[in-house]
Amino acid sequence: MSDAASAAEPGLANRLKRIEQIENELIRKCAGVMGQGTNLSHADFFVVGAVRRTLAQARGFRDLIGARNFPCAAAILRLQMDTAMRVNALALVDDPDATCKAVLDGEQFNRLTDGSGRKMSDAYLRGRLAESHAWISPVYEQTSDFVHLSGRHFEASIARTDDTSRVAHFQISGHDPERPDGAYFEVVDTFFETTRLAGMLMLGFLMARHQRDELLASTEDD
Repeated sequence: MSDAASAAEPGLANRLKRIEQIENELIRKCAGVMGQGTNLSHADFFVVGAVRRTLAQARGFRDLIGARNFPCAAAILRLQMDTAMRVNALALVDDPDATCKAVLDGEQFNRLTDGSGRKMSDAYLRGRLAESHAWISPVYEQTSDFVHLSGRHFEASIARTDDTSRVAHFQISGHDPERPDGAYFEVVDTFFETTRLAGMLMLGFLMARHQRDELLASTEDD
């Protein structure tokens, strides 16, 4: 990358600010779709819960990156992806309200089936979302290592290595070893894309239910 391109690239603070802007946009648009007097179904309750989870995880992610806690931030990225997968699943079932009622009543998502009778396991939901967003699968696999205790936690504790002496230095701490801001760019950018995707899926579902006439009119105008 050239020096000019590096200078133009947003820094860590601006990347985190983009996530906060997505949060604010999601709050504003959801409020616009679901105004006072809106009749809510079980599916609406489920999606509102997904919105709340998305916002809470986005705020937590920003705080963790600010605190230089990469392992926990990576795990939250995986959870944000999980939200997008399950909201996307509402387009795969014959009766979203029945599916959401079952979940609200305590049924595990992976015991439910889609419209073709397939059980909606995490692997299946991931594959269906990856059909239109190919980057989902590799990120899912990488971040899953941070949800479960794995070798990735060992790697994250390495502060520096000396190839000449073949000595590795570890930091046993709740904070990351000292790293440049650029080391966090990829995980922050991926979290932004995941949050934006989850937001689009949630808003799309709510608008299709509560602003169907407006959507149809907009489509006809186009």
